Amino acid sequence: MRMKNEDCRLQNAKLPAHSRRRLIPHILLITIAVTIPAFNGFTDEVYSKNKKGNELYKKGNYEDALKQYDDALLLAPADTLLKMNKGSTLYRLGKFDDAEAEYNAALSQKNKKKLADAHYNLGNIQFKQGDALSQSGGQGAMDKYKSALQHYITALDLQPYNKDAKWNIELAQRRIKIQEQQQNQQNKDNKDNKDNKDKQKQDQQNKDQQDKDKKDQEKKDQEKKDKDKKDQEKNKQDQKQQDQQQQNQDQKDQRQQPQPQPQQSKEDMKKQEAKRLIEQFADDADSLNKPPEKKGLLLKMKKPEKDW
Repeated sequence: MRMKNEDCRLQNAKLPAHSRRRLIPHILLITIAVTIPAFNGFTDEVYSKNKKGNELYKKGNYEDALKQYDDALLLAPADTLLKMNKGSTLYRLGKFDDAEAEYNAALSQKNKKKLADAHYNLGNIQFKQGDALSQSGGQGAMDKYKSALQHYITALDLQPYNKDAKWNIELAQRRIKIQEQQQNQQNKDNKDNKDNKDKQKQDQQNKDQQDKDKKDQEKKDQEKKDKDKKDQEKNKQDQKQQDQQQQNQDQKDQRQQPQPQPQQSKEDMKKQEAKRLIEQFADDADSLNKPPEKKGLLLKMKKPEKDW
């Protein structure tokens, strides 16, 4: 696949620093005596350690190679080529941050070719850092890709014929574009999530308000219902009291008024009247037939009045 080839090209580019070719297996070992005075007694020792480190590096024994470069740097701490070789080894061990520090320390060299290699390899290191950050979902991948792109551009400026630098520039630009798309999508997703959360929050607030309004209305309705019931009971009580008072007043008035005589039928009245008249005439007849009673002296006859 095309991408696999791109990755291989990136991983195998110009490591260690003194290589004249892109692929690691084609390391051309050179002495580093160019940076160390020939009359120094430890020149051979530094050269020997660097050479041994390169051999170990070529075999893939990066831990032992790193130890040889560290030992050489103890003898020549300012040597930029040793720093680049150490940086390349750290890169192979996946220690990208340490490798970046070593290569940054090697950018002070004056050799244009080696400086171009340093920028190129710094681009590789930062590209790998960007990949690691992108895969882990961490922040900062975009910055690493952009920094790698600038180092590739600088390497190409120093070596306009460097095809690998041109290729890696294109690869870095693709990564940056992908990152931008992902960032835009993430921003959109974040905005959508925020909008959804805001909508859910607003919906919940509306629901809470509706529930509150409903409860308030139910409370008001219940209060009104209770009040109406209370008023009805009070009205009933008042009406009952009024009825009782009216009843009491009616009874009082009734006691004060004369009792009406029971009405008799006309026939009974006629019978009673007839009986009374009979009794009266009977008494009168008896009185006419009876002689006057003598009480003591005989009643004197009343003289008739003088008739004038």
